[in-house]
Amino acid sequence: VVQPKLSAISGVQRADILGDRTFAMRIWLKPDQMAAHGISPSAVREALGRNNYLSALGRTKGSMVSVNLVANTDLRTPEEFRQLVIKEQDGVVVRLGQIADVVLGAENYEEDVRFNGETATFMGVWVLPTSNSLDVIRRVREEMPAIEAQLPVGMKVGIPYDSTEYIQDAIDEVLTTLAETLAIVVVVIFLFLGSFRSVLIPVVAIPISLVGAVFLMLAAGFTINLLTLLAIVLSVGLVVDDAIVMVENVERHLHEGKPPHRAAIDAARELVGPIIAMTITLAAVYAPIGIQGGLTGALFREFAFTLAGAVIVSGVVALTLSPMMGAKLLRQGDTDRGFAGWVNRRFDGVRAFYLRLLGGTLRYRPVVVVLWLIVALLTVPFYMFSMRELAPAEDQGVVFSIVQAAPNSTLDQTTLYGSQIYDVYKAFPETQSVFQLMFPTGGFGGMVTKPWSERTKTTQQLLLESMGPLSQIPGVRIIPLTPPALPGGGDFPVDFVIASSAEPRQLGELAGQLVQKAF
Repeated sequence: VVQPKLSAISGVQRADILGDRTFAMRIWLKPDQMAAHGISPSAVREALGRNNYLSALGRTKGSMVSVNLVANTDLRTPEEFRQLVIKEQDGVVVRLGQIADVVLGAENYEEDVRFNGETATFMGVWVLPTSNSLDVIRRVREEMPAIEAQLPVGMKVGIPYDSTEYIQDAIDEVLTTLAETLAIVVVVIFLFLGSFRSVLIPVVAIPISLVGAVFLMLAAGFTINLLTLLAIVLSVGLVVDDAIVMVENVERHLHEGKPPHRAAIDAARELVGPIIAMTITLAAVYAPIGIQGGLTGALFREFAFTLAGAVIVSGVVALTLSPMMGAKLLRQGDTDRGFAGWVNRRFDGVRAFYLRLLGGTLRYRPVVVVLWLIVALLTVPFYMFSMRELAPAEDQGVVFSIVQAAPNSTLDQTTLYGSQIYDVYKAFPETQSVFQLMFPTGGFGGMVTKPWSERTKTTQQLLLESMGPLSQIPGVRIIPLTPPALPGGGDFPVDFVIASSAEPRQLGELAGQLVQKAF
């Protein structure tokens, strides 16, 4: 009932059932009784095949009525199977119930699924590569009340692990950072320009540049994701540079006594070349990242082109909208009065101090050159000893565990170890739920933590603290791990896979030789 509903949701690739208990008639043969009656297992199989089948006889048709004929030749209940005749000889009838135990059970007894220590059934929902995970999980949650209404009394349904919570929380954090960045930029611009009229020009340039960047994203087929949002956050501080330069140049011409309209035109003409050069320079810094091949290019293509597009749009805004607004908003004498005048006088003092400091430094040019060479040469060892990683580890709110048991283990034995794993995870106050999927020779599980705002420890800290208690569980090997930041990625910068049909010992020798070559 549940699987078809989830599979039919738009954006769902498939819905896998884990820990299902599909009904099956289990017939446990008794060897001693079969030997006494001279019956082999193949005879039982043949009898089941002959006597348990569906038959459609056809239909009968009269002048006015047509009736379908059906023969109920299939067996449905354990009692019907027990009465099945297996052998008849000399008037003696041997039925299935005499040589076997017949019970209604499950098709598979090779897995055990538990949620918070209780027996459960999991359904893994896989999202299509072209679908938005946030939209899919929203549709799944909307479908949950209808699914729960059709469940038997006493059965509960819920979503124990939702990987999109990390995505949504990351997006919320980026949006919060974007709002904080906008506020900080506006405050800093006001403190350095000192006039609300002057601040209004770069402040208006910010949303227009961002809207232009989003338009370029739409034209290029990019989506709103963490990388493009990060590019927008970084571009907030870049798109205002050109507008600020234009405002300062217009104010300089106003200070020389020119009317606002003439001051704006002259300022724009003087800055055409510099602003174009600044825009191309910034775009040239980020654009090559998107042209790279491999995984790096695929990851940062949208980030680089979004950031470069925002900078280009800001250059256009600075050459068109900013001088027009300067001609309408800026007035002569505003920079000499009030808070703006006080700020400008402070900057005059800073400028004079910088000129004195620069002049004194340039009198000792050999010292400056030597210090510059030392810093330049130290860049090489600093770069070589710096840590490298493709993507930093992220707290995604879950710690997975891989269970490896002996090859001759049974499900009952592995389940006992699973209960001990559950006790270890449940002992952490940061734990919200624990899910486990156990097989005879191993299993998989995880600890879903409480929301980030309700705990102080990260999943990496919880992983390290759980390694000690988990390693003390005898009979199994438990490998705790956190999901990689990139889908399909691992914890190592480089992975090698030796694919061969050779013996394991020979593969081990080849792996050792490869490691030695690497060193």
